Amino acid sequence: MTGQDRDLGIGGSPRRVEDQALLTGEARFSGDVAVEGLLYAAFCRSHYPFAQISAVDTSWAVASPGVVAAFCAGDLDLDPVSPPGMDQMLSEFWLRPALARDVVRFVGEAVAVVIADSQANAIDAAALIEVDYAPLPHIIDPGEAARPGALAIHPEAGTNIVIDQHLAAGQESGTHTTVRARLGNHRMAGAPMEGASVTVEVAGEHTLTLWAATQMPHMVRDGLARHLGLEPEQIRVVSTNVGGSFGGKTTAIPEYVIAAASALRLRRPVRWVQSRTENLLEMHARSQVFDISLSADDQGRITSFGVDALADLGAYPGVNLGIAATTRRLSPGPYKIPHVDYRHRGVCTNTAPVGAFRGAGRPEAAGLIERSIDLLANRLGIDPVEFRRRNLIEKDAFPYDNLVGTIYDTGDYVGALDEAAKLIGYEALRREQQHRREGSARRQIGIGVACYIELSASVPGFNSDNASLEIDLDGRFQVKVGTAAHGQGHHTVYAQIVSEVFGIKPAIVTVVDADTASVARGRGTGSSRSAQIGGSAVLNAAHAVFSQATELAAEMLEASPADITPDRSGLGLCLRGSPSSAVNWKELAEFANRPGLSNPGLAAAPGFKQTKDGTVSFGSHIAVVEIDTETGAVGLRQIVAVDDCGTILNPMLAEGQVHGGMLGGIAQALFEEMLYDDDGNPLTTTFADYAFPSAAEFPSFQTAHTVTPTDNNPLGAKGIGEVGTTGSWAAVQNAVNDALAPFGVVHLDPPYTPQRVWTAINEHSSDQPTSPG
Repeated sequence: MTGQDRDLGIGGSPRRVEDQALLTGEARFSGDVAVEGLLYAAFCRSHYPFAQISAVDTSWAVASPGVVAAFCAGDLDLDPVSPPGMDQMLSEFWLRPALARDVVRFVGEAVAVVIADSQANAIDAAALIEVDYAPLPHIIDPGEAARPGALAIHPEAGTNIVIDQHLAAGQESGTHTTVRARLGNHRMAGAPMEGASVTVEVAGEHTLTLWAATQMPHMVRDGLARHLGLEPEQIRVVSTNVGGSFGGKTTAIPEYVIAAASALRLRRPVRWVQSRTENLLEMHARSQVFDISLSADDQGRITSFGVDALADLGAYPGVNLGIAATTRRLSPGPYKIPHVDYRHRGVCTNTAPVGAFRGAGRPEAAGLIERSIDLLANRLGIDPVEFRRRNLIEKDAFPYDNLVGTIYDTGDYVGALDEAAKLIGYEALRREQQHRREGSARRQIGIGVACYIELSASVPGFNSDNASLEIDLDGRFQVKVGTAAHGQGHHTVYAQIVSEVFGIKPAIVTVVDADTASVARGRGTGSSRSAQIGGSAVLNAAHAVFSQATELAAEMLEASPADITPDRSGLGLCLRGSPSSAVNWKELAEFANRPGLSNPGLAAAPGFKQTKDGTVSFGSHIAVVEIDTETGAVGLRQIVAVDDCGTILNPMLAEGQVHGGMLGGIAQALFEEMLYDDDGNPLTTTFADYAFPSAAEFPSFQTAHTVTPTDNNPLGAKGIGEVGTTGSWAAVQNAVNDALAPFGVVHLDPPYTPQRVWTAINEHSSDQPTSPG
């Protein structure tokens, strides 16, 4: 590739090809799909956190204007709707029904569905459904749910504890100082711009086409086939443009199954678009509590780490079990810890089921270990950066086994920390902090350091994917890939990979994804896997087709394949040292399809499987907050992020991923929290109540990257989609607690609302801040 085109291949930042349609309004979402004779679904949902159902009367709804049908559980008779594999892992009584039949277990659980000729008519009719409830005692607090003898939300289980696992590894030695604390990671909402959405069309006998807001169309297809008793080949799922997902739009959720079942029953197309309140009622994440102990010897070397983790699963277990397991796998963070004792339990409560949000277990782990590190550093009187340096895994120790089931592939953890400290001016900030404390300033600053790791592409099945590449008779390149883009820039970066191999301009590369009729197999997008897994599959296909093209060009030019190279124009292949002896891509494709060939065409689909464990991205974030000690108001003044995702395929896209991730982590730390009252009622079901920040609440971010490629895939790439959330969440927590330390506050859980911070200051000390002794 020529120097002027260098930015078009790997490592460059060409303009995103996805943006034109989005910026001009040409892009279409699931709710925009035009289908003739469309009907609309709306749900009757429980107002009780826990209640028996004795009767459901839909007669008033059915008699309402525009209503075509109303269904309750007995009408559709659907099996429980569960994520893949859960129906084999768990007893049936744990699984979530598509529609509640005999009992509801959280406010917002669907009891019945109305199908009408307009969305307004469907919503109005759903409000007329009468349900006879007999309220039951409910449990909102996971600690209460885990107590022996607690009322079982699923009576057949006899307990609310779905999983209770204990792992101890390594050996503790030497004298030590120990800190103990309870650390919370509160419940939050996914809150994407677009909620869940699906449009279902019946196309032929028992054949469905769904346009769905999902990041995993093949998984949705397979789930629907399982729940509806169809073969996967009878269902086509198209993932349209998606207005945000972040882990909340993966499997076939109950509403998708019900919309599809209703369409089959009525032989009419059906659409359901989730309202904002429905989204805030159902799309929840995080919610774990940790009792920790962390010990170190008199040299400031960590000797032991103990955790008793309690994960609130909500009303039904599912992917939340995997999220809690991921937290355990990453709990030691980037540190040398010779002894780990970790117990984790998952319990059901009368709240919405907890699912994935950006990081899905990783930010929980980072907050857990990083708060523990700061608590112990403060107890020992060692600067937080210095304490981390003493305990970070050295760069010559990789691959490294962290004792709880994760192998770290490559890293330079100290290098990332040192770079972050240099960029933010760490020593000068500490001097400014000391000056403010000595002067009893009203506005105090806190400095929060966080070193994190982020595991990606490690879940079985997520470590492989499929991609094909074909050069058509017009000389254009078409990639089909099993990942599903929903804003990340996949089409841009996959075209760059092909451009790198062939020396072509990305403009002649078309990427097809997110349609099960066009792409035979795929695992979709999640766990920050697309660049390293999908990208490696594209790279393998590109190399295979390039080899085919080279052989053909050599035959056409009567030369050795070793003498064939891309020409400087990017229009084809030429003879090395003799650019006038060339064939273009169209000529090569025609030659590859000449009559009489047993295997015509220029195409390959070798796929890619990562045979080792997942890759481990890492980095260091340092945040500076300013607290108004008279009002409790917290402002993020500055944050620096130094992240390492191995080979950076597109710096612009990587930067965008880091920025978006940081917004998520900072927002959870400072603003966002899903709240329930003691009666089990959710209190934050609109953006008037749920504190969703805008860009005005954030400073400009300062970002940088170190580059430590992995040998787990041919690109050397690691995940980057979740690193910003993982690092910033922990750094802001430490910054706020650092600012509060002079007031006697040892630890305060987020979110750091003015009321919470002001209360902590005034409960712990009435004195002005002084330098900590």
